[in-house]
Amino acid sequence: MVIHTYGHSRTYEMEALLKLFRPAEKFTFSEAEAVPAGEEYLSAGLTPEQDGTLLLTGAVRIGGETRSDTKILPGQVQNSDLDREISGLLYPLLCGLTGMRPAWGMLTGIRPVNLLRKFAARTGSVAQAMADFRDIWHVTDEKTQLAADILAVQQPILQAAPKNSVSIYLSVPFCPTRCKYCSFVSNSVSQMKKLIPDYYKCIAAEIGLVGRLTEEYGLPVDTVYIGGGTPTSIDLYQPLDWLCTNFVTGQPVREFTVEAGRPDTITRENLSYLRQFGVTRISVNPQSFQDAVLKAAGRPHTAQDAEDKFLLARDMGFDNINMDFIAGLPCDTVQGFRESIDRALRLDPESITVHCLALKKAADFYQSLPMPEPAAVSEMVAYAQETLTAAGYRPYYLYRQKNMAANLENVGYAKPGFESAYNVMMMDDSQTILGIGAGASTKVIGGQRGIERLTECKYPYDYLARFDALMQQKEEQLRALLSC
Repeated sequence: MVIHTYGHSRTYEMEALLKLFRPAEKFTFSEAEAVPAGEEYLSAGLTPEQDGTLLLTGAVRIGGETRSDTKILPGQVQNSDLDREISGLLYPLLCGLTGMRPAWGMLTGIRPVNLLRKFAARTGSVAQAMADFRDIWHVTDEKTQLAADILAVQQPILQAAPKNSVSIYLSVPFCPTRCKYCSFVSNSVSQMKKLIPDYYKCIAAEIGLVGRLTEEYGLPVDTVYIGGGTPTSIDLYQPLDWLCTNFVTGQPVREFTVEAGRPDTITRENLSYLRQFGVTRISVNPQSFQDAVLKAAGRPHTAQDAEDKFLLARDMGFDNINMDFIAGLPCDTVQGFRESIDRALRLDPESITVHCLALKKAADFYQSLPMPEPAAVSEMVAYAQETLTAAGYRPYYLYRQKNMAANLENVGYAKPGFESAYNVMMMDDSQTILGIGAGASTKVIGGQRGIERLTECKYPYDYLARFDALMQQKEEQLRALLSC
């Protein structure tokens, strides 16, 4: 399908909008004056009128049928407003031609709850913000209410963050093997084993650098999070020690999370390290309790392995455990997914996160599988929400990704008092997150643009090869931003 623009260059939002209806499809682009002949297209043209206004023309051609509409805009329009106007013109046309009504309407961003919060702050009313979600952005009543419920749960968590506080994220970009649905930059431990000693040295130096800066600028550490990859695929003793020395010892850290993740990497020994260094929250992630689904997804463990490792962690004293599940995995069924959620509830974890399969180009599944059946995934997600909330779990954070099954969302559910503060702060864009390690992102709140983002090299090879220059640049950039 062709994305056609004329008189403007706002292709990114148009592509994101089209992906709501044509996920995982490759598009071509045209800037010719005329719409493409004989092809399916999504078109938005902007032309000046004699009275100084602008004429916005939208058109969609699918399956041999074409629909179009126009709107007059002011002579001067900001890009963000133009994106909204283009989407608002094209969205009903796409709905009419495809018969689809995405649950999140024409919202394409990853943080709808954050957007609802901004609307509420702007209008002074959550009710008005919810009305805007429904009337302007075409979000369904169900998803609007879900966002509002999460917003209410998040408020006290956001308010409890110490003034000027930061969170620390350590990236461990290694996994024992790569799951077929995964698109994260992670590296097999067996293939990258020779890099791990040098990786330890570099993250030790970077932890020290970030530790000095937080102390120098008087930034209290609110939460610490070790993610990946699969952190427990390597020996975490030294990284835990370095993190505790620089960020945890002597500070009232609200949360210290480690993604223990894959059950095949969890041992009594590495769990004992987490206990020794005061980790307060871990994840044990089955993704499914169906063995056939796990095999198809490239997960080298069984459902019973996942349950056994959960019970081991519980026996060793961990009283805040999260479990992840994915709706829409190949070979799974609605009934199988229901059984997975029901089995998780019998284990009684403190939180359960329900993801929807997102087919990314970097994932093995991207080339080999079609998108999951939307109706089935929607039924899975609905069952999880109904069952978990009935069991006393509350939705507390939410984010969306590109190419998600049924254009839905990932939602974290938790028992009251067990919500992950890091997840809330990270998704809300209201706290500085200082990333450490290959693939980590740093997000500094403040500065001229409100939020400044710094990224490390994605791949361990590059991170190690350029480490000294990267750290010099990072220190310079952080000092400039933290001094604002």
